[in-house]
Amino acid sequence: MAVNGLRLLAARSSVPVFPALGVHGEAALHRLALTPGIELVDSPRHASVLLVAGGVPPDHFEALRRVHDQLPKPFATLWFHSEPLPDLENATRIDDIEALPDALVTLHRELMSGQRGSSPRLLPDRPPNPWEGLGDDGHGGEGMMGGVPYGRPMAMNMNDDIRDGLTLDSLTFRLGPFLPALPPGMVVEITLQGDLIQTWSTQSTPYPQGLDPVFFATRERPVPIAELELARVRHHLHRLFHGLRLAGLEAASLHALRLARELTPNSSLDGLRRRLVHGGFFAILTAGRGVLDGEQARQLGGPVARAAGVEDDLRSRDANYRLLGFTPLCRQGGDTRSRWEQLLAEIEQSLQLACRAARDDVPTSEAGRVETPHGPWPGNQQPEKGRWFLDDLMPGLEWDEALACLASLDVAPVSEWPLTERKGRRT
Repeated sequence: MAVNGLRLLAARSSVPVFPALGVHGEAALHRLALTPGIELVDSPRHASVLLVAGGVPPDHFEALRRVHDQLPKPFATLWFHSEPLPDLENATRIDDIEALPDALVTLHRELMSGQRGSSPRLLPDRPPNPWEGLGDDGHGGEGMMGGVPYGRPMAMNMNDDIRDGLTLDSLTFRLGPFLPALPPGMVVEITLQGDLIQTWSTQSTPYPQGLDPVFFATRERPVPIAELELARVRHHLHRLFHGLRLAGLEAASLHALRLARELTPNSSLDGLRRRLVHGGFFAILTAGRGVLDGEQARQLGGPVARAAGVEDDLRSRDANYRLLGFTPLCRQGGDTRSRWEQLLAEIEQSLQLACRAARDDVPTSEAGRVETPHGPWPGNQQPEKGRWFLDDLMPGLEWDEALACLASLDVAPVSEWPLTERKGRRT
């Protein structure tokens, strides 16, 4: 009776879901973050369901298997707009984003009640670093230090701390491509000394990011400016949601996401801005950290460039945008804080433009030139665009500073395919 009671309680609890995001998988994350009864967790070890959202390239299958095998039994997988791994042909797949929350709840309840068996392990049950019987005492270590005792590499004081010259233990490890703190698809190898990044080596760049179909339409014909600017605001609010989650401001992050979902030309940023000020978001962003020079900023384009004083914005060449009073907004800092301030300023500007344009249904004056949320298109949106400077930018930052810096940069390339519509919702 006690066991059955515990199963019943577990089945009725919130569903802990670890999202492994592939190409165009962010829509599922945004949908579930606002769904009661779904708890998005940051570690697969805390989940009962692994959600694979979006396509995963074959060269990341092995990493996905490692994530899969970290979930504690019993667990299940759900594949949204994604093909199950060859080892899991009978796994559940779903393509309707409206049915996604109920599918997760059903999987969880069947697992907890015993109606469904756990997903099988995919990898051999052996440590990644052999250690048994090795080393001076058979535990994998080498004397007083070194080796991989009990299968875990030891931190070693091999380098001088680049901050103050002290020799501290350093630890090198690899993260990604499914770590929630990084853009989906990004893989990095990092050496930490304490919480200070000693080295940062980008091994794999992020998956391409989809844009609203209206940006694709702008390449072919004039489109309503109100629709275009609301799509831009929605994109920026999704970025802000991610940055606020990393900062631990969960309520503010959900506020940004709700605003994106309910966006109209009459929406206001006032309530969200008050939350950010009262929550201390800008207070935790140290000025002068994560600084891009003018050339680096220009290569990235968009709000990132304008936060460093680069006035490039293709909207200023559109006659109808000029009639609405548009002029590019710029800052001069070029650091992490400036980029977040720039993003908020551009969200407010786009809302004002959408409100003015909606009154008279003002379209863009011509086709072909498109200022996307990332910057000009066609332009410098290449798969390697963010790789060449991160390895130099990140060393010297503390871990939380590095995450805030990375989130403030739009390093993902633009996908050649737009976000699609499924029953009125973006997926």
